[in-house]
Amino acid sequence: MPSTDSDTDVDPETEAAIRQVIGNELRGVVRALAQLGGGLLVGLVGLSALTGGLIAVDAPPALFGLVGVGFLLLVAYGWRLPPFR
Repeated sequence: MPSTDSDTDVDPETEAAIRQVIGNELRGVVRALAQLGGGLLVGLVGLSALTGGLIAVDAPPALFGLVGVGFLLLVAYGWRLPPFR
């Protein structure tokens, strides 16, 4: 809610700059959350499809471990990408 106090008068240019900075910060947070959520969704769908394929071909248990390690390596690689680094 905007303030109507006369003690806190801010010129329009400063107020516009403040609003722009706050808007940019909020968009950055939303972008980061969307990237994280999208990565989780794609990762879970991909991992479940790969696991289902391994179950369908009756793969040995060691292969499931290798797939899990590979998935963790992809997560670690993704963590080094923007906006997380």
